[in-house]
Amino acid sequence: MAIEYRGFRVTVDAKADATDTQWLCRAVLEGIEAHAEAAKLPCVELAIPKLKIDVLMALSMVEQTAKQNADEWHAKQPELA
Repeated sequence: MAIEYRGFRVTVDAKADATDTQWLCRAVLEGIEAHAEAAKLPCVELAIPKLKIDVLMALSMVEQTAKQNADEWHAKQPELA
């Protein structure tokens, strides 16, 4: 699943681990607009127990964390304020 947020493409995916007990979730942030193309934001990775949360909620958690990273990056760019 991919969304665009504040100049970034946020690509989120999840898969079960080898023991089928956790969701391994990952979000990759890629700058797609001119002001964010050079930005190198780290991937967001979470391992969430399957018994505690379903896959859609896990995807939402990793997506929200990635969006927070993009917001923090924007806050540190005085020329974008």
